[in-house]
Parts: sequence; C-alpha cells; structure tokens
Amino acid sequence: MFNWNTIPPLVRIPFKYGVLGGVLSVAFAISFYYLGRHPFLIPPFFDIRVLLIAILLFFALREVREFFFDGILYFWQGMAGCLVYLATMATIGLIGIFSFGNSQPRFLDMFVEQGVAQIKSLPPESIEQIGKQAVDEVLMKLPTTTLSQMVFKYTGQTFAIGFFITIIISVILRRQPKTQ
Repeated sequence: MFNWNTIPPLVRIPFKYGVLGGVLSVAFAISFYYLGRHPFLIPPFFDIRVLLIAILLFFALREVREFFFDGILYFWQGMAGCLVYLATMATIGLIGIFSFGNSQPRFLDMFVEQGVAQIKSLPPESIEQIGKQAVDEVLMKLPTTTLSQMVFKYTGQTFAIGFFITIIISVILRRQPKTQ
C-alpha cells in the first residue's frame, strides 16, 4: 500500500508546495480573466508566479532543511527540490489553464482581441524600434493562436521565471556542515 511518508522529504515537501503554487497560479490567472484583463498579456516580471515561486520555494526548502536534514542543505539538494517544485507547479498550471481554456472558449478569443488591441495601440516610435515587419508578422500570427500554444507558453514561462529564482533560493538556503 502507498504511504506518503515513504517518499523522500526532498521530493515530498517541494511537491506539496508545488501543488499549492500551481493551484494558486491558476486561480490568479482565472481571476484576471474574469476581471477583464487577460493573464497572458501581463508582462512576466509582473506576474504573480514570481512571488508564488519565491515565497513557496523558500518555505519548502527551509522546511526540508530544518525538519529533515538537521539544518544542512547542499546546493544540489536545493536545486533538486526546486526542480520538483517547478515541475509540479508547471504541470498543475498546464492542466488547470488547459481545462479552463477548454471550458471557456472566450478565454482564447479574449487573448486575441486584447493582444491585437495592445499591439495596435503602440506608439509609432515603439513600432519603429521593434520593426514594422515584426509588428505586422505578430498581427498576422496572433489570430491563429491555439489554446495549446498558449498553455505551453505559460508552462515555459513558469520554468524560465522559476529557474533564476531557483538558483537564488538554493544559494540563500544552502548550509553545509562546518569543517574543523
């Protein structure tokens, strides 16, 4: 019979926090959708996932270090725990956003409409900096966007955001035994 406590704490604890982070990130994405602002058009550095990853990852690794490893956490252990957390959070996010997008066809339509409106509202100076050809290409590709493309972009962004935070948190929480 399966026993949750037989799973190593370096996997079990970040997994638990990853589920929480994934559920909260999907809940925030759905909330933004219902508030009229499509969550995929918010710049990634203003995304709630940054805070969720940083805070929950910190507490997950700290819990592992203090309660299971006697205050010692090597960098590789921190990175391994972070990867478990990120994989869990990204998987929950992928499933949640895909399920919500399938149940709400307006989710994709709203992304296309707001995305086109956002690009068309760019000032001429910004269009010159980006390049007229690049802007026209985006305007042509945006209406053909699929839900799968959106979901995999969201998942990729979760890993990209999380990877840098992972390194920082692993270094901050790293504690090695003192050599004498």
